[in-house]
Order: sequence, then structure tokens, then C-alpha cells
Amino acid sequence: FTESMIKALRETYRRRSIQEKYNKAHNITPTKATSNVKGLEVVKTDENLTQGFNMLTRGKVRRLKRMTKAEKAIIAKDLKAQLDEAIKNREFEKAAVIRDQIKEMEGD
Repeated sequence: FTESMIKALRETYRRRSIQEKYNKAHNITPTKATSNVKGLEVVKTDENLTQGFNMLTRGKVRRLKRMTKAEKAIIAKDLKAQLDEAIKNREFEKAAVIRDQIKEMEGD
């Protein structure tokens, strides 16, 4: 064991001791934490997410090559707003797809 591991173990035991004393004083019986995994949605594959996102932005992607810089800036602003919204809603897979679309657009 390293010195830092020993310090961490001592701190863990110290905190555990304090918690046990508190539990005894307040007649608390620790119980196992549980969670409901049945409510989780099925995670989509990257291919499905990309395909779904491309369906939404197909028109924008087709016209990308013909757009002016000003038009691209407007689309980039819109995509960044969608990215922020996806992150806010904790839709990280969708956010990753949008991020990739932004990178692709900025690369042209």
C-alpha cells in the first residue's frame, strides 16, 4: 500500500464510523440502493441516429456546396442552437451527430 492509499482508507473508515454512530443514534437501518432499469429506453445505434438526423437536415446538406458564406453562417448558428438544445436535454448521441455535421460544414 502506498501512503496515499493508507490515508484514503483511514478517511473511509473514519467517515464510516461517523455514519454508523449517526445511524445508531437515530435508529436508522441502512438499506441497499435500488433503481428501476425497466424504464430505460433502448439505445439506438450510431447508424440509426445519423440516418434520422440526416433525414431532418437532408435539404441543408444537399445545398451546402451551393451556399454562400453568409448562408453557411446562418445554418451553423441554427445547428449550434440545436446542439445546445440536445445537450440541455441530455441527448448526447444526437448532440454528437450535430457536432459532426457542424464540423463537416465548417470543413467545406
